[in-house]
Amino acid sequence: MIESPVAEDRRKWNARYRESAAPIRPAPHALAVRWRARFAGGAMLDAACGLGRGLAGALDTFAPLYAVDVSDVALRAARRLFPEGRIRWIVADVTAVPWPERAFGLVCSFGFTDLAFLRRARSIIRPGGMLLYEGFSRRQLEIRPGLNPSWTVTLPELAELFVGWEILETGETPAPPYLARCAAIRPAGS
Repeated sequence: MIESPVAEDRRKWNARYRESAAPIRPAPHALAVRWRARFAGGAMLDAACGLGRGLAGALDTFAPLYAVDVSDVALRAARRLFPEGRIRWIVADVTAVPWPERAFGLVCSFGFTDLAFLRRARSIIRPGGMLLYEGFSRRQLEIRPGLNPSWTVTLPELAELFVGWEILETGETPAPPYLARCAAIRPAGS
């Protein structure tokens, strides 16, 4: 029997989380720390949340919070790390969930890149809402040539994806693991 890509991804991430050391509550991501003063509130999505690094930077500002990951093992651990009742835990491929338009004041995507999802993020973030993103730069293919290119992004692609938005920050790490980052706010009235 051929395994679906989502089932294969779940199996891989579940194994990784089972084999890792006892989880500890993650610190807020540096992007969340730097841009916290610009948070607009409302609902928040931590896309492919793992142990909840996006949640860690937004707990006090957003409600409800949606934590979505393909790994049920990761979410079980994250629930213990974040027992707050207003978090909605969803075991799913975040790219397949039919999120409503303009639903979120914040979408975080840390350690997860899917170009189709980043394109879609434009419509699920409400005016005045923010995207915080850090994931593989296209340069990651230099050290991992077998990596799916759609799991990487370039700074020009990020700029193009969020043209017309207020770009607070973009950048790329100069050394492995090559990561690109972006913080952007959807303009009011868009």
